[in-house]
Amino acid sequence: MGNYLLLISFLFCSLLTLSAQGNEQTPATEHTEPANKSSTELQSNNESAIILSEQQQNQCAQYCSEAKANESYKQQVNDRQNPVSSVGYELVIPIALPPRNRWSDFLPFLGKEAREAGYLLPLPFGISLVGLTQQQPFTVSEIGLEIDGKQSEIINDFIDNSITAKNLKVSDTTYNLRFDAWILPFWNVYGLVGKTKGKAELELDVDLELPTLLLAAAGIGSGLNDKRCTSINLPFQGPAPGHCLVSAEGIPTTLNFHGTVLGYGTTIAGGYGDFFGMFDVNYTEADINIAIEKSKQTVYSTRLGWNGSIAAFQGQIWLGAMKQDIKQQLAVSTPGNKVAVLIDQHASSPWNYLIGAQWNITEEWAVIAETNLAFSDRQQFMMQLGYRF
Repeated sequence: MGNYLLLISFLFCSLLTLSAQGNEQTPATEHTEPANKSSTELQSNNESAIILSEQQQNQCAQYCSEAKANESYKQQVNDRQNPVSSVGYELVIPIALPPRNRWSDFLPFLGKEAREAGYLLPLPFGISLVGLTQQQPFTVSEIGLEIDGKQSEIINDFIDNSITAKNLKVSDTTYNLRFDAWILPFWNVYGLVGKTKGKAELELDVDLELPTLLLAAAGIGSGLNDKRCTSINLPFQGPAPGHCLVSAEGIPTTLNFHGTVLGYGTTIAGGYGDFFGMFDVNYTEADINIAIEKSKQTVYSTRLGWNGSIAAFQGQIWLGAMKQDIKQQLAVSTPGNKVAVLIDQHASSPWNYLIGAQWNITEEWAVIAETNLAFSDRQQFMMQLGYRF
């Protein structure tokens, strides 16, 4: 009888051992928790397996709230970050971010490695519609003449201060279509095409006597004396050989212009915690109807801001500074269109300071608004609607 009891006990223990081994070998995908177990309890079980490094503990001490000391480091970091942010963060999450598995994920280069390291990256491609309106004063650096479609250094050296342009102010509105791509996690490049329309307002004084002999030496017009003045539609003043007169005093002049804009630029950006910084430079050329040559503009800007959420707003708020290096030459025609006053100008207040915000409607769609701070001679306002993919 005792032998039978020993045999039954051996078989029972064997069955219990096999049953335990079978439970341990059950795939994780088939494992289910009791229905009444909360998600907080499940997260606590998962978080308890994380061993924090000294760097992570320091980050937690620096960034995490003491009021939430009972929460895990990872949970506090996740609470602080914004899942639809378009601004990249430094590495603060100790685990890899989940892949998006989009067709566009082949950019940026090193993007996969950055996400595996825990960096948050924006979607790589973007297309935006940008509207910019601005008004600013300009300084006239040089004035010359174009007579009968020709410029002459002899004539322009002779006129000296006989022509003055003052109170020059330019206002314009430009609409651009902008295409961009993140080549590296911190480096963006873009190109743009658009249309511009505006006006230049100034006061022009011209009081000049051009000797007919000087015009003949410059190859401007034809004939002698009064005939040379007549050939370029200017009044003659004798006696022979005489002068051709160009005169216009204190005349308010408005030049309406329009044209096309082409350009390209690049941006370097990065973040640290809830804060980010960026530096941008772009170059554009505008082919406008009142300019002898294309207007060229180089713009440098930098921005420092905060990334987070306030009530329903999720996005970025920033302060910045901008420098516009603009060089262009306007042409003011006199009656008869035979003589044009050429005005070389540059922005008299190249620097201005900015305040702006971006609202991240979704991960794909965002709206940007930016304007200048009050203490600036240049007044500007920009709106941008962007889509990322």
